[in-house]
Order: sequence, then structure tokens, then C-alpha cells
Amino acid sequence: MNNTDQESLLTNSIQSVTDSTRLAGTNQLEILMFKLENSDDDDLTELFGINVFKVRELVEAPELTQTPKNTEFLAGYANIRGKAIPVIDMPKYCGIKSDCAPKILAITEFNRSTQAFLMHDVAGIERLDWNDIQAPPDIISAEHGNMLTAMTILEDGRMLLIVDVEKVLVDVLGSNIDELDEDQEEHGLDGRLVFFADDSSVARMQVAKILDHVGVPHQCAANGQDALTALQYLADVADEDGVALVTRIQAIITDVEMPMMDGYVLTRNIKADSRFNGIPVMMHSSLSAAENIRLGMKVGADGYMPKLRPTEFISELVKLIQEANAKNARKAA
Repeated sequence: MNNTDQESLLTNSIQSVTDSTRLAGTNQLEILMFKLENSDDDDLTELFGINVFKVRELVEAPELTQTPKNTEFLAGYANIRGKAIPVIDMPKYCGIKSDCAPKILAITEFNRSTQAFLMHDVAGIERLDWNDIQAPPDIISAEHGNMLTAMTILEDGRMLLIVDVEKVLVDVLGSNIDELDEDQEEHGLDGRLVFFADDSSVARMQVAKILDHVGVPHQCAANGQDALTALQYLADVADEDGVALVTRIQAIITDVEMPMMDGYVLTRNIKADSRFNGIPVMMHSSLSAAENIRLGMKVGADGYMPKLRPTEFISELVKLIQEANAKNARKAA
């Protein structure tokens, strides 16, 4: 990709982020596609993608600063306008052997943090429907070290593999899951279920660990459609038993980016069903910019929490549940 093409794509990428604000609730997203090339076999060049919302800048790969803490997949740190940003070597992480050096750096924002991904080239931006995006088959997932969260087949027949960014960040930069405060075990929550939905296996494990830490029962789903089906089943059972669903579920947590149905549409469906009245919905997403939070509130979310922040996560969840409990008590009085 020459400088003109790169500047043009960057302009389009920025415009796509603006356009994407209008996609909330439509079950669509835009993906920045990038290539990882195998120099020994062109047929092994693969097409990967991440949400355009997460991309802040595309630059030519600069000279990187090395540190003693560099790992196999942490290529070093890039100086971007005076700020040191960790750089993840995606070809190495994906196990792709290549003689050609990655030449593009995608600077991204996840969970209120900034990092960059080294890639061989950028292949453009594609608008997709979440219902056309599926979880990868086990064989494809295993071939890529379980670092994929979804995949789709493009109109031209190419396979697009969507990266599980949470897994990459935990594998390369580490997890702060151990920062949970022991005092948070005394949270005052009751034994009702907390239901959560997330397509990232790493995120699901982390949420489960947090909820186990505070002793709260939980159930989960790996995409928005499965979550809605499971929640509607729980509502049907409560109806049959003649009880309000809020007596059995104390909160619902949802990711934003999920195959088949995203978190915006899931939240909108929950809020449109009166059987879920009194149950707070918290969005839990790596999309942590102010605009993403605004969009979450627009579709009815009661709270919005960036991922990989366990202490903040449980504090926000407790606050939302306690506020909902107080509101429900006032209505019942």
C-alpha cells in the first residue's frame, strides 16, 4: 500500500467511525480488513478484521524501541507523538512465517487503553450484517490458536477472520483479573441469577471468575441471538410459575460486538419486553469511547463498563443492582 492509498484509507476509516455511530441498533458493523502474508505460499495469505470503531490511526510502521520486558509477540514500543505505545506483532502471534516485514501499524483503543498492531497490509473497510457473521468452526478456531471470535464469507468468496482482541491483549499484555478487592466479597447481593453474553471466550471466563468471586450464580451465552433465546425461555418459565422474572434475575450483562445479534439490538429487545422490567442491563465492551457509551444509553442500557477492569466492573454492577432494587421496592410499596 503506497502513502496515497494509506492516507485515503485512513480518511475513509475516520469517516467510517462517524458513519458507524448511525449503525447502532441496526445489527451492522464496519470491519477494517488486514492481511498477514506467508512469503513461501501466497495461498496462505489470510484476511483478518477488527471493528473500525477500535481503529484510531493507520501509520507506516516506525522504528520500535525495545525493552527488557519485550515478549515473543510484543515487538516493542512505538513513539506516537510523544506517547509510548505497545506494539503487538500480529504475524508472529498468528504463527505466520514471513520474510517480509510488516509495514502498517494500526493504532487502536480498547478498554480505555491504546496499543498498536503490526500487519503486512490493509485490505479495506467492509460493512457487514452481524447475522451474516458466525462463530468459527472448531477446526478453523483450533488452527488459529483460538484467537478468533467470528468469521464470515465475503461476496467475492474470501474468508474474513475476526480477531478476538480480548484474547490477544491478555496473551500479550497480560490480565488484571487478579486486581479484585477481597472486600468486594461483602457486596450485599442476593442469590438471584446474573445473565451475561459475550462472544469472547476470554471475556466469558473473566466475567465468570468475577461473579464466582462475589458468590453470584450466573449463566452465559456466546452471542446475542442465543442470549435472547435463553432469556426469553427464562421469562416463559417465570410466567408459567406465576412469578415476576425480576425475582429470579438480578442483572443482565452484554458485550456490544457479537455474531448474529449485537449488544445494541439485544438490549433494545430486552427493554421492549415488559417481562424484563426492573432488571438492569449493563454493557461490558472493549469499545470504550464516549460515543459508544452514548449509543449504549440510547438503546436503553442502564450502565456501560469497559472490559478487563474487574474492580470497576463489580462496583458498577453492584450499584446498578442496588439502584434497581430500591426502585422496585418503591414501586411495590
